[in-house]
Amino acid sequence: MLELSSLLTFIPAAALIILLPGPATLLVAGLAGRSRRAAVSATWGIVAGDTLLIVASGAGVTTLLTQWPVLLMGIRMAGAVYLLYLGWGLLRQQPSVMPASSQELGARSHFWQGLLLTLGNPKPILFFAAFFPLFLTRQRGSVWWSYAQLGAVFELLNVLYFFTLILACHRLAGWGGPKPQVTRWLPRLSGGCLITCAVMVLTQGVGTASG
Repeated sequence: MLELSSLLTFIPAAALIILLPGPATLLVAGLAGRSRRAAVSATWGIVAGDTLLIVASGAGVTTLLTQWPVLLMGIRMAGAVYLLYLGWGLLRQQPSVMPASSQELGARSHFWQGLLLTLGNPKPILFFAAFFPLFLTRQRGSVWWSYAQLGAVFELLNVLYFFTLILACHRLAGWGGPKPQVTRWLPRLSGGCLITCAVMVLTQGVGTASG
């Protein structure tokens, strides 16, 4: 069980880290301007990816990835190529009304966007492995249980942040009204955000490999 003092220190520290803009923020913000449902689906993908990375970091996978950096690069490249493909498709997309089945398929696709974006970035797993132990103590029960509690609190803060971001971006997009210009440019904005995310992932990958 976590000590209250550790939890009260962890929450503001985690909140400050979550508020730092990154590829996930760009992805969700871009999707929120086009579809709130798409942005929510991507958020759940990001949370699922974070959860997998938290479990992996707790299980000691960080050591494996450090010894075999080619695994990190492979994951990065696959995720970045997928994001580039999706972004290019959105840039070329023509305004149209999608049937319900296409919207449902799109929701699953956005979930995978968020999941692959998170898993394609090695920094979170290294961060979790370095940051979480700062708030762990051996005096209070299982370290694994305390680690899981920190992960749950972190992801709760993450969800609150992304849902607030979605509402804000969706509201801003709504002020534009149903103008043809807005309908035409929102998919392109989303595509541009996805391509930017892919470039950021690739750039970070090159820096990690050369460092």
